[in-house]
Amino acid sequence: MLTHVIRRVLAAVPMLAAISVAAFLLLHALPGDPAAYLLGQRATEENKRQFRERAGLDLPLEQQYVRWAGGISRGDFGESHRTNKPVIEELGKVIPATVELAVVAMLFATLIGVSLGMLAAIKPRSIADFTCLGFALIGVSVPIFWLGFMAQKLFAGELKLLPFGRRLGDYWEGFQSETGFHTLDAIFVYQSPELLADVLHHLLLPGLVLSTVPMALIARITRASMLEALRQDYVRTARAKGVKPMGVVMRHALRNATIPIVTAVATQFGYLLGGAVLTETIFSWPGLGRYTIEAIEALDARPLQAGVLVVATTFVLVNLLTDLSYAFIDPRLRKGEGREEVASREPWRARLWQIGVLVFVGVVLSLAADRVLGRNPARAQAIDAAAVVALGLLGAWLLFYAVKNLLGGAAVGFGRRLALILKAALAGVGALLKYVASHRPALIGLGIIIIVAAAAVLAPIVAPYGPMQAFQDLMHAPSSSAHWLGTDSQGRDLYTRLLYGARTTLLVALAATTLSMFAGSVIGAVAGYFGRWTDLVLMRGVDFMMSFPSFLLAVVTVAVLGKSLDNLIWAVGIAGAPSFARQVRAEVLRLKSQEFVEAAGALGYGHSRILLRHLVPNCLTPMIVLATLGMGGSILSVAGLAFLGLGGDPFVPEWGLILKLGWDESSKGAFQVGVAGACIMVTVLGFNLIGDGLRDWLDPRSRGK
Repeated sequence: MLTHVIRRVLAAVPMLAAISVAAFLLLHALPGDPAAYLLGQRATEENKRQFRERAGLDLPLEQQYVRWAGGISRGDFGESHRTNKPVIEELGKVIPATVELAVVAMLFATLIGVSLGMLAAIKPRSIADFTCLGFALIGVSVPIFWLGFMAQKLFAGELKLLPFGRRLGDYWEGFQSETGFHTLDAIFVYQSPELLADVLHHLLLPGLVLSTVPMALIARITRASMLEALRQDYVRTARAKGVKPMGVVMRHALRNATIPIVTAVATQFGYLLGGAVLTETIFSWPGLGRYTIEAIEALDARPLQAGVLVVATTFVLVNLLTDLSYAFIDPRLRKGEGREEVASREPWRARLWQIGVLVFVGVVLSLAADRVLGRNPARAQAIDAAAVVALGLLGAWLLFYAVKNLLGGAAVGFGRRLALILKAALAGVGALLKYVASHRPALIGLGIIIIVAAAAVLAPIVAPYGPMQAFQDLMHAPSSSAHWLGTDSQGRDLYTRLLYGARTTLLVALAATTLSMFAGSVIGAVAGYFGRWTDLVLMRGVDFMMSFPSFLLAVVTVAVLGKSLDNLIWAVGIAGAPSFARQVRAEVLRLKSQEFVEAAGALGYGHSRILLRHLVPNCLTPMIVLATLGMGGSILSVAGLAFLGLGGDPFVPEWGLILKLGWDESSKGAFQVGVAGACIMVTVLGFNLIGDGLRDWLDPRSRGK
C-alpha cells in the first residue's frame, strides 16, 4: 500500500511542474508585449523598458521561470495592473467564495444524485426509474448559464424567495471575514446562527444551479452501479437468508457499489471548479471563476496566471486523492496490470511509425513554442518548413497504407473488395437504423436532430428576413404576423436569428467534435498499440491536458489564440481530444491481444496494416458513440464561450450570443433568453438521446431487455 501511494504521489509531481510551466507561459502567450499588459496602454517605451528590467522580463526565459516559481513558493503572484493590488490578497477573497459554492453544490449533487440513483435501481423500469433517467438526461443537456438566469428570474425576481448576487444580505453590510469562509466565520468565529442562515440562504440558489450536471451524472452512475451489484450472487444469498430489503440495499449492494460512486463524486468536484466560471458570471458571485474571466477580458496576465495555476493544481490534487481512495477501497486495484506487447514482425517499420508520430508532435509543439516564446523569424521559417514536411510525410504514410490495404495487393480485386466494404457498411447502418426505430428515446432524439439540421440548412429559404435586417420596433413582443418570436434589442427578427444561429452553432460544434475525434483517435491508437515509451510520451501529454477542467482549458485557449470562430473550433476541439484519446487507447489495448490481431502479426502484416485495417475499424463504433455524446458537449461549450464574450464575430448569429444579448437586457430580454436556451437544451438532448441509444445498442445486456 505504501509503495502504491508513493508511486501515485510521485506521478503527480511532474504534472504539477508542467502546470506551473504552462501557467508561467500564459504571460508570454498573450499577443503583444507582456510589459504593455502589465503596465497598461498609457505606458511609454521608457516606462516599459524600466519595468522589464525591474521585473526581470529582459532575462532569458528559463531564468524568468525560476524567478517566478520562487515568488510563487513564497506566495508572491505579482500585482494586478487593473487594481494595483497583490494578486495573493485578491485570491484570498475569491478562492473561499468558490470553495464554499463548490462544496454546497457537491453536497446537493451527492445527496440528491445518490438517492435518485438508488431509487431507480431498486425499482427498475418503473416510473421512478424513468423519472431518474429523464432527470439525468435533462441535467447533462441544460445550459447552466440559461438555467441560472431562469432560476434567478423565478425565485429571486418573481417569487422573491431567494437573494441574488452577493454572499451576504444588506443587514451584514460592513461584515469583516476572519477566515474568508463565511460559513466558518458564522460557526466558529462569531457563533451566530443568524449569520449562518443568511450565508446558506445566499448559497442555496447558485449551489443548486451549479449542482445540476454533477447531480445528473452521479444519479446515473449510482443507478448503473447499484443495478450491477443487485444482480450479484451475494445479494440473492442475503435475500434467501431473510435479510430485510433495506438491509440488502444498504449493507450489501450499496457498499459494493461505492467505488464508482466515490470516484464520480470526487472527479465531479474537480470539474465544478471549471463549471463555476459560468455560474459565478450569471450570479455575479465574487469567486475565482469570475475573477479569471475578468482577467481575460482585461488581458491582466498575473491574475490569469494565478487563476489557472490554482484551478489546475486543485484539479490534479483532487484526482490524486480520488485515485488513492479508489485503491484503498479495492485492494485489487493497487497493482498495475501488465500487458503484453504485440510481437514485432517489422522492427524498423515499427520504429519508423513511432519516430514519425513523435517527430510530428514534437515539431508542432516546437512551432507553438516558437510562436509563443521565440519570435525569431529565421527559426520560425525553419520550423514552419519542418512542420509542413512532417505533416506531409505522415499524411503520405497513412494514405499509402490505406490504399494498399484497400487494394489488398491485387488491383483486379478492388471492385469486389469495395463492394464488400459498402455492403458491410450498409448492413451496419441498416441494423443501427432498425434498432433506433425500436428504441423510442433514440428515435425521438433522431427526430429532434433532423428537424434542427433541416432548419439550419434551409434557413435562407424559410427565414422571413435577413439575419442582420433591423426594424424600428426594438424588443417587439411575439406576434403571428410580422415577427413570430418578436425582435431583439437592435430590432432584428428573433426567429430569423435563431434559424441562422442553428447553422453557426451546429457547424462550429461539428468541426470541433471532428477535430477532437481525429486528433484524439490518432494519439490513442498509436499510444495503445505501440505502448512503452510511445505510450508514456503521448499519454502524459493527454494527462497534462486532462489536468485542466475542459471548459477552463477552452477558455484559456481562446484567450491565447484570440476571439474568432476558427479559434473557437480549435479551443473546443483541443479540450475534447483527451476523452477520445483515452477511449481509443483503451479499445486498442483490449483488442490488440485478441486472436485476429495475433493472427495478422503471424501472417507478417506490418504495424500500419494491423492498425488501419484491423484495430481502428473495430474502434469505430465506440468512437461514433463518443462523438454523438461529444456533439452535445461541444454545443454547450461553444454556446458557453459565446455567452462569456469569447466567441467569434459579435454580428454572426449564434445561440450562445443570442442568449447573452437577451441576458444583457435583463427583464426585457427574458423571452429571448428562454427561447435561445431552449434551442440549445433541446438540441443537446437530441444528441444525448441518440448517444444513449447507440450505447444501449452496443451493450448486449441492454439490447436483450
